[in-house]
Amino acid sequence: MPLQKQLRKPRGFDTWLTVGRTNLKVHRALNLLLSELDLSLAQHEILLTIRQHSGLTQRELGDRLHVVKSNATALLKKLESRGLVRRKADTRDSRIKRLTLTRAGESLVQRSFAAQTRVIKAMAAVMSDAELEHMYDLMSRVDGEIDCLTGSIRQDHNR
Repeated sequence: MPLQKQLRKPRGFDTWLTVGRTNLKVHRALNLLLSELDLSLAQHEILLTIRQHSGLTQRELGDRLHVVKSNATALLKKLESRGLVRRKADTRDSRIKRLTLTRAGESLVQRSFAAQTRVIKAMAAVMSDAELEHMYDLMSRVDGEIDCLTGSIRQDHNR
């Protein structure tokens, strides 16, 4: 095939590309703001999830964030060494560790959430309430379809 011949773009290609590029820009902006707090986006997401679901286990945290246990473990160790996260033994099963924020963690997540809010407000500023609701509905449908595709791919790989 000659190099000059263009690949035929599938329906939705330009939209997919724009969504992907915008997602990268959002992550860059958020990472810039979070770096001022000496946090990565992954660390912020962990702190925020523990803040919203205090007492969850490391497995539950990994499930909520869709990360493998080893990644969560490494990030938690760093946050724990900084005095932001505490692991406490479960009262019924000492093998299970429950995650909570320390006062320093609580203070930092308040500041990191403010940074995230700044990015969200910039994104939302260009849309009406109806457009935001429509975007939410669309992206929820896309999310569900990607989950179905991922499940199908996993089934194919297991055959």
